Amino acid sequence: MKRLAFSFLLISLVSGQWNYSGSFQPITMHRTSDLSNISLPFRIAEIEVGFSKGDFDFTTSSVVEYRWTGGNAEFDLREAYLIWYPSWGEVKLGKQIHAWGAVDGNNPTDNLNPYDYYYMFLAGADRKIGTLSGSVKYYWNDWQLEAVVIPEHEPNRYPFGEDDFPIAMDDPGDFLTAGETLAEYGMRVQTTMGNSDISLSYFSGRDRGFSLIGYNYYIDGAAPVLTYRKTNIIGIDIVTFFGDLTGRTEVGYFNTNNDHTTDIKTFNDAAYVQFASQLEYTTANDITLMIQLIGNDVLAVNGSTYAYDENGNPTELIAMNEDELQQGMGTPFAMFTDLGMFLSATGNYWDDALEIRINTFMDLEDNQAMLGGGVSYSPVENLDLELSITQFYGAEGTQFKTMEDFSHIQIGLKYSF
Repeated sequence: MKRLAFSFLLISLVSGQWNYSGSFQPITMHRTSDLSNISLPFRIAEIEVGFSKGDFDFTTSSVVEYRWTGGNAEFDLREAYLIWYPSWGEVKLGKQIHAWGAVDGNNPTDNLNPYDYYYMFLAGADRKIGTLSGSVKYYWNDWQLEAVVIPEHEPNRYPFGEDDFPIAMDDPGDFLTAGETLAEYGMRVQTTMGNSDISLSYFSGRDRGFSLIGYNYYIDGAAPVLTYRKTNIIGIDIVTFFGDLTGRTEVGYFNTNNDHTTDIKTFNDAAYVQFASQLEYTTANDITLMIQLIGNDVLAVNGSTYAYDENGNPTELIAMNEDELQQGMGTPFAMFTDLGMFLSATGNYWDDALEIRINTFMDLEDNQAMLGGGVSYSPVENLDLELSITQFYGAEGTQFKTMEDFSHIQIGLKYSF
């Protein structure tokens, strides 16, 4: 019986269709100030392998992470999931990266997967972490209904103790508690109205980033308690077209609360909004222009924080200011600026063998900015040579001021197969 079952499985695999693709892409980063090396992990190789048979697909996406100094190569299975295509939609099960939202890259409504902070300056799914989940999509005329269930919470990946990372982050250690395990779930409805696509979404889960919610007593004093708050999000996103102009808008409403018990409770609940709005236009000579506004607004916060004397000693608990709320969900760029603006221009030349990119981010509330640009050239098929530069500027007290030393040149090549 076992031999018969094995033979049936072998015949099924042989009669199905296999496909694969991948790339090898070594890169190096150097500070613009002194050309010293920035030693951070990067994905030196990627491979996608898939298998199709009838109404079923099995898809995997893997990378090899490497750093030039003192690091060993590490294999990471980013996605591995089964897809079934019934007549009414599709069903996915496994480790996967979901894509919600409408704007490019900075999506307040896309909170199903955590962020990998080592890759925050990459685009789209490249900065996300796959999670074990199940999803179902149902199609009916111009309507699409999607439901997602995530059995276990997965937090952001932070670069604790990385000297070369632009923002210093200390490992919270025993101060961090995961909280009660709750299954996370989301629903999204999408339809077409005229020349616009409109989506409404709801997601309930724990924050991807941890925050301070209170203190517990111990022998010599009180120790801080950090956890992932319970947060519910209602989102809307719209894509519409005005001739050659494309408009994209997202708004997410976040309601977050502390469901963890501590001896001293410093956070109860809060509500905030994140938004992103984008316009893009392609010129007659195939240059793509994009402008994006992104920001947030804290609507209410119910919590407290310590006041300190001139010697830095805590004196009493006072009401928390809205500016002190640490947002644990949403797009990271909206978490540190009330209003920011992205600008970019991309052009392709010589039958797409040459790509030139220029981009910038400006904080419209504080005096800080990021400027960047890059060139990709393909001298032969499947080979790209890449050069990019990123420069940070900031006034004293801003986050980009602390990142000025991270301004860098990146050089690499990419061989695809």
